[in-house]
Amino acid sequence: MKKGLTVIFIVIVIVLGYIAVHALNAPVKLSAAQLGKQLIHSNKKGIDCFACHKIGKKGGSVGPNLSKEAALKHSIKWLEVQIATPSKNFKPGSTVKIDGKSYMAIMPDHKMLSKKELFELASYLDSLK
Repeated sequence: MKKGLTVIFIVIVIVLGYIAVHALNAPVKLSAAQLGKQLIHSNKKGIDCFACHKIGKKGGSVGPNLSKEAALKHSIKWLEVQIATPSKNFKPGSTVKIDGKSYMAIMPDHKMLSKKELFELASYLDSLK
């Protein structure tokens, strides 16, 4: 009886070990917001948001601070348009007031981004609270 329990215990340990090893090696699926964060911090050509915008402690001050973009309650679609073709939301050269600060609408188009990349960047910005 004791030998049978020992064998069962060893089999259970082996099975649990097998499951644990495979779970640790399984690929992790990132959310669109997580992928957008990776993209914005990448050095991909055409993506240099930090040259003008601040997120957290990183970035410039020419454009609005994006650290709390979600609080503005723009839709993902609006953010996608703003990134790809900002002139659809703001007339180039016009003055835009955001959080009490005035900015000149000079953001360049980012039409080179894929629909997937636009969605990921917009999802990331939408996650910033």
